[in-house]
Amino acid sequence: MNTADLARLQFAVTAGLHFLFVALTLGLVTVVAVTQTRATRARDPEARATGLRRVRFWGGLYVINYALGIISGIVQEFQFGLNWSGLSHAMGNVIGAPVAIETIVAFFLESTFLGMWAFGFGRLSARAHLVLIWLVALTAYLSTFWIMVVNGFMQKPVGHETSGGVTRVTDWGALLTNGATWYALVHIAGAVALLAGLFLAAVSASHLRRDHEVAFFRPTLKQGGILAAAGALVTVVAGLVHLDELKSYQPAKHAVVSGEGPSPEELNAAQVAQYGPGDWLPPEWVATPALIMIFIGIVMLFVSWIPATAARRTAVPPSRKRIRMWFAMALLPFGFIALLGGWLTREVGRQPWAVNGELTVAEAVSDTSFGAMLATVVALTTVLVLLVVVDWALITHYARLGPDAAFIGGADPLPGPRDPSDPDSPRDPLDPAAPGGADVRFSY
Repeated sequence: MNTADLARLQFAVTAGLHFLFVALTLGLVTVVAVTQTRATRARDPEARATGLRRVRFWGGLYVINYALGIISGIVQEFQFGLNWSGLSHAMGNVIGAPVAIETIVAFFLESTFLGMWAFGFGRLSARAHLVLIWLVALTAYLSTFWIMVVNGFMQKPVGHETSGGVTRVTDWGALLTNGATWYALVHIAGAVALLAGLFLAAVSASHLRRDHEVAFFRPTLKQGGILAAAGALVTVVAGLVHLDELKSYQPAKHAVVSGEGPSPEELNAAQVAQYGPGDWLPPEWVATPALIMIFIGIVMLFVSWIPATAARRTAVPPSRKRIRMWFAMALLPFGFIALLGGWLTREVGRQPWAVNGELTVAEAVSDTSFGAMLATVVALTTVLVLLVVVDWALITHYARLGPDAAFIGGADPLPGPRDPSDPDSPRDPLDPAAPGGADVRFSY
């Protein structure tokens, strides 16, 4: 194992584990936003109160994952700076702007909106508070888009020119409409919906199997099953379309994953003719995580909805439907396994390139000693693993406690219309005719 291998190992650990945080965050923020929309629009006070309990419960689990995911993202930034100076030098003019925009969106806009939302219960009007969670969701997906613009370029370089070993953008339109970006975005959107659905169903089933908060968790068990099935459908369809498109710009990866097309010898000979002597094929083992991902996706398409059938109102209590409750909890780990399989397929499948056809991994890695690289691998891997353990321990703890232990929003109901006779009533910034106009007050 050399320095480049260690750098690749570190990137695999930091990016792979960070991706799991991001996937659950994207799925949960959409669930919370939709749940709060339904609660805000509800006219029945009881339905409104129940909806708010769901917002606080699922929102609390989302905030835990988001907070620790941000820290894992910072660790990822460190490994970029430490280990990949060659990539920064050669491709910085291309990847620098999207990464900077992503940082502004994720670390400033998204976190600001999330903070205002988390502390805005009872302090903002219902509509303003609802707008905030949708802004959180929007900035989360915008952040993902800009990262995928960078990743799409690394998979399929477009709209650029290289001079003196430095690459510059010549066509931003081509970069932003890159097929390698958009096919992957649709695929990821389905995958995070699948994961969120599995998460909703698993947590709900863990309570229903004890007949705990049946009225609260029965609907979310059903919603989780339906969301997971819909996510699985989008994931499978987008994945198959993407796999077919892969032939046009990464034929070697397509051949290894699908087992179709030219032989490895023919593929490598074509690469040798273009780039010179060497082994230009991805490792054969990348077919394994690809097949695992595909297999799980197809299986989920047929079975992820099954736990939802246990949510039907019958004379039989949920605790008697043990097999389906166990099944809902057993499916969740496979969602994470499929995500890791997909990530490995996408990243390892383009080896030995850091930027496909433009920059090899050996050229992209920093000129660092073996000992220094090993030290950073150990240190950052330890931090990432610790973050994963803490994240899952906290999520498990609060998920088991149930909705009454939600730690965001206090015990007040969703804010309603402003009472002009009450000076402490929250003002509605979305209604210019209301007293206070466009002013927003916080009373922490």
